[in-house]
Amino acid sequence: MKNPVKERIEEQEPKQEQCHHFWAIEVANGPTSIGTCKYCGEKKEFMNAFPTVNPLRRSSNPMTLPEIPDVELDEDSQS
Repeated sequence: MKNPVKERIEEQEPKQEQCHHFWAIEVANGPTSIGTCKYCGEKKEFMNAFPTVNPLRRSSNPMTLPEIPDVELDEDSQS
């Protein structure tokens, strides 16, 4: 005599596969731009600039040289 097998049926929610977004971002016109995913159509806001001061960028003009403090030479100096 075989043991009756009980079959368990569970309803599973359909799995939504995670989109690997490919963002098409509109041209910068202000502090933010809207991007739209090429695949799923999701929209997201992107910053067009750093929200804080960038420590690597010291001046808006790349030709500006840093200020060098005046140095006083000793009278005995050979320089």
